[in-house]
Amino acid sequence: MIPAVLNHLWQSTLCLGGAALATMFLRHNGAHARYWLWFAASVKFIVPFAVLATLGSQFAPRSAMRAFEPAIVMPLSVAARQVTTPFVDSEAKLGAQVAPSLNVAEIALAVWISGTLVVTLYWLARWRRLRVLVRDAQPLAIEAPVPVRSTASSLEPGLVGIWRPVLLLPEGLTNHLSSEQMRSIVTHELSHLHRRDNLTFAIHMLSQAVFWFYPLTWWLGKRLIAERERACDEAVVASGHDPGVYAQSILKVCRFYVQSPLPCTAGVSGAGLKERVEAIMSSQVIRRLPVVTKALLLALGTAGIAAPLAVGAFTARPASAQATTSSSPADAASNEAVMARLSYEQSRPQVVVPFDPNDFDRYVGYYQLGPTVFFHIFRTDDHFFAQLTGQPPIEEFPESPVEFFATVVAAQISFVIDPQGQVTGLVLHQGGLLQPADRVGDSVATKAAADLQQRISSNTPSPGTEVSLRRYIDAVENGQPNYSDMSQPLADAARAQWPKTRQLVQHLGEFKSLAFQRVAPNGWDVYVVTFAQGQAAFNVSPLAADGKDGRFWRPLP
Repeated sequence: MIPAVLNHLWQSTLCLGGAALATMFLRHNGAHARYWLWFAASVKFIVPFAVLATLGSQFAPRSAMRAFEPAIVMPLSVAARQVTTPFVDSEAKLGAQVAPSLNVAEIALAVWISGTLVVTLYWLARWRRLRVLVRDAQPLAIEAPVPVRSTASSLEPGLVGIWRPVLLLPEGLTNHLSSEQMRSIVTHELSHLHRRDNLTFAIHMLSQAVFWFYPLTWWLGKRLIAERERACDEAVVASGHDPGVYAQSILKVCRFYVQSPLPCTAGVSGAGLKERVEAIMSSQVIRRLPVVTKALLLALGTAGIAAPLAVGAFTARPASAQATTSSSPADAASNEAVMARLSYEQSRPQVVVPFDPNDFDRYVGYYQLGPTVFFHIFRTDDHFFAQLTGQPPIEEFPESPVEFFATVVAAQISFVIDPQGQVTGLVLHQGGLLQPADRVGDSVATKAAADLQQRISSNTPSPGTEVSLRRYIDAVENGQPNYSDMSQPLADAARAQWPKTRQLVQHLGEFKSLAFQRVAPNGWDVYVVTFAQGQAAFNVSPLAADGKDGRFWRPLP
């Protein structure tokens, strides 16, 4: 979660920097243009590029999933982080249990949510006070496109409300302002109405509430307020009001009345008073945006939305296919980014759609995910289940005619259908990976289950796993991991994790001995390896036909 938030914040900060640069070039143009640039930067804080990329990935062909080889691929564990097998970690009870540690991500999430609630409740309390003022205010006979009311409070003139706004004027305002000054103030507030300033700033307040801990969101709010007030000043002067009279009206309002307690309630004050009065009195000519500049800004805004959509659509299949062919460190880093995006997609909220239980019967059967691991897909009445070898069944819920998701773990399965309409396999979506499983006959799964039970009963390791593990440990100690013995996705993950793996190996010290412990319920062989400074548990899958295996390991306390 934390890396995703940091990634979103630096992307949003980059967009904010671009908006700031653009406003510098538009400093002699109307304030409304600069306002909308700042507002676009604000919206970026609410809409992560990852969300747009996820939407774009929906346009990628489903056949892209078949680019992954049908094998369980388990990256190496690093430090205290353990990459587990799909669905439930069947080896969580192996050996001594690790004492619960302080989960920094959970604490950060709790603090984040608490801060958002505090900010939201603070604003709601102020909004309630404003609603009470509006309720107790008396109607005024002033012609305007919105209701005009008079309040006994010392609140400055302001537009209160978003969907049904009310122009709220303090009692006795006419005692301080001339009729011409009153008209200029009303014109200012109606300009806020026409610009929808209350709505747009309420949207920005959402980003402030969510990212309350990020100072730039509050700085951006000040820029929005400054530019919206200057835009209204420009509109008042452009409508024919005398600049001097209008400037005096602003000064009097700021002298006798207090500012609105909510920034989404547009008033008269709220920006640099000296600079505003100087701009009003200078009567400087506001340059209109050239057509070329407008087109360029529109193109940049469109590109900002279209680019992540295109990335999501065009990287889904090539990136997946690359995972089975790439071998360079740069490609490994690219695959790590793809895994992060897939993890985000796989943990998104799911929605159950209507589904006829009888239609699920076409999916019922066995799907081979690895040499000893099978999916058993079945249903009980109108409940659908997926059960992995050695694990309890997990109920699945439909999100489309071919896609189902679990609620007890962030994982989904999608069924693969050939042009003839036959179900040929499924794809497991979990942990940033897409792992295909080919459909097999019941007899294949039954025989594999019987062979596995025999191995478990006799506690016999699968042929070749000990030799493969010793070769791997030797290679790691020599600083040259044998990537060629690993399946390609495992090799890519191992490359990405190698710096941390090397530190962990150095901490454990020299290899001393290796002992087979047991056969896990999913058919993987469990070894305990003793080093000079500690022990580690290694889980190694049975070797595939090409002699490669999957593995993960974790230090033992």
